[in-house]
Amino acid sequence: MEVLVSKEILEKISAELFELDQSFIDVDGKLLKPSQCYYYDVSPAHLLFNTNCPDTLRERIQHILAKYIPPDETSSQ
Repeated sequence: MEVLVSKEILEKISAELFELDQSFIDVDGKLLKPSQCYYYDVSPAHLLFNTNCPDTLRERIQHILAKYIPPDETSSQ
């Protein structure tokens, strides 16, 4: 089932992910932008996350998505 997300919701998600990306995280001794650890798309809504990145980052991203997209629609990650 394809999840339809309004342009307004997409803009809010993008803004929060952009804000998150303004800092660096340490991954195996290398400084990376958080966006280098995941791929997010809305058609259909899904998140792919690099397994060597911190679980705390994954949780922060999932929290952002859950604010705007019902959890049952993002659970097939």
